[in-house]
Order: sequence, then C-alpha cells, then structure tokens
Amino acid sequence: MILRRAEVGPGPQLLLISLGVLVCFPAAVDCFVGLPLSTKPARLWPQLLLLADNATVPPIVRRVVPGDQCDRHCVPGDRPLTCHFRWKLENYATMGSACWNCRLGNRAHCFHPQCITANGLERGVFAINRRVPGPPIHVCKHDSIVVDVENQLEGLGSTIHWHGFHQKATPWMDGVPMVTQCPIPQDTTFRYQFTAVESGTQFYHSHAGFQKANGHYGMVVVRDPSDLNQAHYDYDLSEHRIIIADWTLDMVEKWVPGIQTDSMRVDSILINGRGRYFNETTGTRTDAPLTVYQVEYGKRYRFRLISSGSQYCPFQMQIQNHSMLIISTDGGTVQPQHTVDTLVSISGERYDFVLTANQPPGNYWVRVRGIGFCDQMRVEDFAILSYRTPETAIPAAGLTVEQTLAYPAEPMPTYDEPYPDGIVFNHQTAPCYTPNDTYICAADLEAYEVFRDTGLIDAVPDRTFFLGFHVIEANNSLLFSDRGTSHYATVREGFNTIGATNMISFVPPSFPLLIQPELIVDENAQFCNVSHRPAYCTDDHLCFCTHRMKVKRNDVIEIVLYDTAEVRQKFYHPFHLHGHRFIVTDSGSFPSDILTDQIAYLRNLRTVRRPNAHCPPYKDTQSIPNRGYVRIRFRADNPGFWLVHCHFEWHLADGMGLVLQIGEPDEMLKPPANFPRCGSFEPPVDTGGDAQGTNGTVARNAL
Repeated sequence: MILRRAEVGPGPQLLLISLGVLVCFPAAVDCFVGLPLSTKPARLWPQLLLLADNATVPPIVRRVVPGDQCDRHCVPGDRPLTCHFRWKLENYATMGSACWNCRLGNRAHCFHPQCITANGLERGVFAINRRVPGPPIHVCKHDSIVVDVENQLEGLGSTIHWHGFHQKATPWMDGVPMVTQCPIPQDTTFRYQFTAVESGTQFYHSHAGFQKANGHYGMVVVRDPSDLNQAHYDYDLSEHRIIIADWTLDMVEKWVPGIQTDSMRVDSILINGRGRYFNETTGTRTDAPLTVYQVEYGKRYRFRLISSGSQYCPFQMQIQNHSMLIISTDGGTVQPQHTVDTLVSISGERYDFVLTANQPPGNYWVRVRGIGFCDQMRVEDFAILSYRTPETAIPAAGLTVEQTLAYPAEPMPTYDEPYPDGIVFNHQTAPCYTPNDTYICAADLEAYEVFRDTGLIDAVPDRTFFLGFHVIEANNSLLFSDRGTSHYATVREGFNTIGATNMISFVPPSFPLLIQPELIVDENAQFCNVSHRPAYCTDDHLCFCTHRMKVKRNDVIEIVLYDTAEVRQKFYHPFHLHGHRFIVTDSGSFPSDILTDQIAYLRNLRTVRRPNAHCPPYKDTQSIPNRGYVRIRFRADNPGFWLVHCHFEWHLADGMGLVLQIGEPDEMLKPPANFPRCGSFEPPVDTGGDAQGTNGTVARNAL
C-alpha cells in the first residue's frame, strides 16, 4: 500500500470548464496567456487545461492545481492534473541573513524557512525559491507539469533540463541552451510545460554554465499507480528522498578556467542540501543540521536516490546496519532480485531501493563518501535514519523532534573507520562482464518481461558509432597564442585541459538548432564529425567545432563509448543521452597492451551479454571505466537534436559532448509559433547594418 501524508481533495483552488467557459475561482492559481516566454503574465491561459496526446484523441480536460497539491496517492483511472509551479532563480547565500544567528550557535534559527545551511559555512549560491536543492516535484503518471521559471540571476541566462524525461511530444522543453531553446534572459519568465510520461525517479538541473554545481538541481518523482514493485514496500513518502551533491567552499566559477596555485576539489558532500564541513587541519566540524529520515519498526519504505555530483567523485552510500533492495535505476523499474549493503552512484544516475526497518529502534548513520579520484580528498558526510519511539519524541528546547534529531548526540564515525564488509552494488572498479564474477553492477539488474524490447535486443544495429573521449592536456604556447582556443580549464600549475570526443571539442551553435532549423544553411560549414573536419583540422590536431552525429529516424543505434586516457587512474566518466533511454550490451577494460588501436580491438570484440540478462534494464546515464568501454543500444524514435555528453560540469563546459540529430528537420515536431528565438548579432562590417548576422559558422581555432 502506498501512503502519503495528507489527502488532496477538491477545493476552491480548482479551475473548471463549464459550458465552454473557463472559470477561475478567486483562490485559484494565476492563469497565463499562452506565451512560453512572458514577463508580464496575464490572468488567463486556457491551454493549461487542455492536452491533446495526439491529433486523433480529443483533448483531456484537466484540473489546474498548485504544484504541491499534486503530491498525492496515485490511483489507476484517476483523471490527471495540471500541476502548476512557480520558481524564482536568484543569487543567494548559505548561512546568510535568512539564517539569523544560526552560524553563531542558535540552532533554532537554522530552520527558518528561507535559511540554507549547506555545509555550515557562508558561500554564494544559486537558489530556486531560496532552496538548495530546489523545490521537489511529486506528480502522478500522465499529469501535466507546468513550471514558470522567473530568472532573477544577475547578468546570467539560464535553462532547466528535465533529466529522464524524453520530451517526445515537446522536444523544445528539454532545456539545453542553443540546442533546444534560447537561454532565459535575466528579468524574464519562461514556462516549461510537458506531460509526465516517464514514471519513476527523475531529476532536474540547470544546463547553463555551472549553475547546477552552485545549487540549481532537484528531484522529480512521477508515481505510477500500476508500479510492478508496489507489493514490496508499505510507504512511498515524499520526504524519503536522497539527493547527493558535491560542494565547494567557493563558487565553482573560481575553477573555470581556474587558478594555478590551487586545484579544484570536493570540500563537502551535501545530502538534501545539508552537511558539515570537516577541517582536517583543525580536526573540527561545523555545527550545521543534518538530514533526518524517520521510520517505524517493521515497516518497508521506498527511498529514491539521485546522484547530483558535478565533479569527479562517484558517491558510496551505506545505511548503518540496514540493507537496500534495488527496485529501479534511472527511473526504470527492475525486478527486486538484489539486496545490497553499499550502493555506488555517479553523476546523473538514480536508484530506488526498499529499506526494511528491522533493527532495534534508535538512530543509525547514513554515510556518503566520495571515492575513486576523490579518495585522496577524504571527504564524507552523514544523514540520520531514526526510528520513531517515545524516546525520540522528546524535543530539545526551542526545537521540534525532527530538528532535535538533526543534531545527533552520538559521535560521527571517523573517515578511517571502514565501511563494514557486505555486498557492494555498482562499484566503479567492478569488472562487470567478467564471467562468474561476484560483483553486482547496474547491467546485472533485470527489467520485467513486460518491458522487454526483443527487436532492440536482437537487432543488428543500423549504425554503429565509436566515440573515444579524452581530457587533453593543452600546450600553453598554443593555448595562449594569437590563434587562441575556445575553452580550457586550469587544473593546477601549468596543467591546462580540454575535453573532446574523437578529437573534437564541442562548440555550441549560435542559435537553437531545434527551433530555428532554417538557419542551418550549410551543414558542411556549420557542423563537423570524425569523418568531416574543417580543413585546418588534421587527424592529430584538436578541432573546435559543433560536433554533430546524424542518424535516420527509427534506426537502431549502437554507440561504443571508450576512454582513450593514456594512464590508468581512478577516474570514470558518466555519459548521459538526452531524449532516449538505452540498454547496455557490453562493458569492460582494455588490455594493458592496447594503447592506440582501440577501435580495431572493439570491432573484433565479441559482444557479450550476461547469461541471465534476458530483460536488460534501461538507463540514460552510464559510467565508462577508466581505459575501458561501454556499448549501448537504443532506437532513434524521437526526432530532434539531442545532447550526448559527459555529466561532469567541467568536462561538458570544456567540450566533451556532441549533438545527436535524429531525422530531418521536417520530421521534427514544430514548437509553438511564438516560441522565443535568438541568435548572434554580428552584421557584416561592409554593410554597416545587416541584422541577419553570421549564425552557425564553425569555430576556426585548432591546436
């Protein structure tokens, strides 16, 4: 049985259609005229109430309610709602004035509604409605999600990407600047509206600059009333969300392009926006509140985890004395076959698990640490799993019970106190396709038979692409020559890096490809790929251009992602595919003697699927082993322009990504006629006033 905190019944907040007349009750949410970009919203937008899933089906009449009222028990056959949210993006501060005297030790002040404590230190932040993470969205499958995003970030454009939503009916809502939309300018409001077709635990975050790393991220839960795993848990509570993010002491723009005297690092880990900074030099921690999860003995709870990392750390999580039954990955339901003690995730991944509260009542540590490349940083943070008992119901002076629990009296485990032995899921060093190995990887999960796509699994791919990605060390004499380059990051001293796939460092186009395809006037000049490079780019030179792969609609596509790094290290790249989900058909590491001929090795490698992988799970984000490879497969059934990229903020900014074009522009859905448009403003000098500009030219720099 799925339970929630409160029922939402009909009330004065509803918008109704009666005899063809739209009636807005006095207490209703504001209605908006149907402009996707509106700085002065009007009082009426009938389109909020109607959604036609296709041209042959009559429009569905929906009730419009404030978004938080959509967090409800989902019942088969219930009419879907339109869930209307209002967000404001703004520059803000952690442990700032909204926290009153929290930083001075007044714990009650740390819980003021607009106080963001983060790791207990002051820091600039980008907030959504003065929250980090941003406001959660909980809806039922087939609800319509409407989010009015008001951008009040000083001097910055922004977008929101809906990670996990394929946007088949609304590809212009994917939220990628200069691919599917224009950035939202300061002091304007943009309306995102799409149907929650993809059930499960999804994710939203800014796709502009480094705003995600500074706080612009959050959770979207789409509950499915027909969830095949609902018999395995008693409660699906909205507060049982685990959003893990890395955190720095400074705004992350300090590190891009960066400084030579200090290197980027993870200073803290936040769990639902809370943590405590540990100063190794002094051996002290800040006194900030921690996240608390409350349970009752004997009950089974569904927890939803999002890995919102921006830097290089996979996250290792363990809940003291408790195990986790994995039931979903990246929003896709899987059979409950694997109970694990430790769960490892990397940026962009989501996992749902069932926790059975079967331990003696008390408080238990939720431990999360950065591993892999971040082992040397020794960073770990905590939350609390607390059993509701009469003893825990005694609040401290001036605090509620939950607020008291957020300041545990028990000493925290030290970093050197090892995680107890047990079953580890999805460890980044696991040889996931070695016969008879004992590791459990994401590819070992099994979807239900009803989700099996036999045609995809058994097909001979129509197209196969090999994408070798690399972080390239840039030569200073070229990087800072008169020719210049497009982008780079200073890691330390004179070590500067650029991200690339197939020796192409991605340069975004100067106009949104999806909504202004008429500006694609010369594909050969405006795009590049491994077989078509600008004349100045030879095989051994790095290109800066708009990397595009083009495929036919409905083709079965196989992509082999492989790491061309020259040295072995604890570094793993997570790649995310927009607009689709995929299955993993192979994964492994290169033999030590394979240094240059990776493609030849991969072409001759026999693809191996797990013998028990009759129904492979679907994912949209996958980690690639260091000096290894992953083979993914999907059906290109969503025409449009879709980003494929490393999910580390710095690597995407430095060019480790590309655009996948599916179909021709005339096969793609057209955005609303009044959808915002943009582009470069660079008239030819000799005309003195040509307003058409020079959109879409390929960057002409190379190393």
